Amino acid sequence: MKSAVETIKNHRTYRHFKENIQLPAEDLQTIIDCARQAPSWMNGQHYTILNISSPELRQQIAEQQPANPQIATCSTYLIFIADLHRADLSGQAYNGTFTAAGDPDSLITAVTDTALAAQNAVIAAESLGYATCYTGGIRNIAPELVELLKLPKNTFPIVGLCIGVPDIEMNLKPRLPEEAVYAENRYPDDQIISDGLAQYEQTMTAFGEAREKFPFREKFARYYSNTYAPRNHALLPKQGWLCTDWNTEKPQQD
Repeated sequence: MKSAVETIKNHRTYRHFKENIQLPAEDLQTIIDCARQAPSWMNGQHYTILNISSPELRQQIAEQQPANPQIATCSTYLIFIADLHRADLSGQAYNGTFTAAGDPDSLITAVTDTALAAQNAVIAAESLGYATCYTGGIRNIAPELVELLKLPKNTFPIVGLCIGVPDIEMNLKPRLPEEAVYAENRYPDDQIISDGLAQYEQTMTAFGEAREKFPFREKFARYYSNTYAPRNHALLPKQGWLCTDWNTEKPQQD
């Protein structure tokens, strides 16, 4: 088993997995145990992890995610769900109003807890020698997943995680220059960031990742010039998220 530092510093994403390989039950349990040990706001553990063990259900999800065929071929596929449903049940047990659930901060809290648990799972899986791949694209089919996975109100699918044995080797991808993402005491100047972005664009062009169709900065210029997953705009309030009028200032509690 690799150390945590070694595992993290050698992380890479794999999208091609050997098929028909099952994770030993003890390894899967270790991964889940590590995910559940992630820190969380108020120890609320505002997430649920679903193991999509049904081949039929896995295939249904894969068919709706044609850009992520690895969903169908990896050994284990987990979906990490932001979850305030348990908080609602806790509130019902003590006559709470649950009014804060629709506030933006509640969404941030649940997504943060979910991401921390997912990353713990990645580190655990990779330290055991497995390859991993996040599939954030499942948010594009969130309405379908709500139905397929029978998700109650106050939940939302955030990210999927493929775990398995890699079929091909992947190179370690370069990261942005440190000065573009790390600073002390104050946010870095735009010029420092812009210079770092230009430098990194050249680095990634030379790296030559086959799946990248555009230079690094152009990729994000294109992405953030459009609205993606527009159906989620209506789905989020329907699921109980972002449904409070947070523009109205509320009186401070003593």
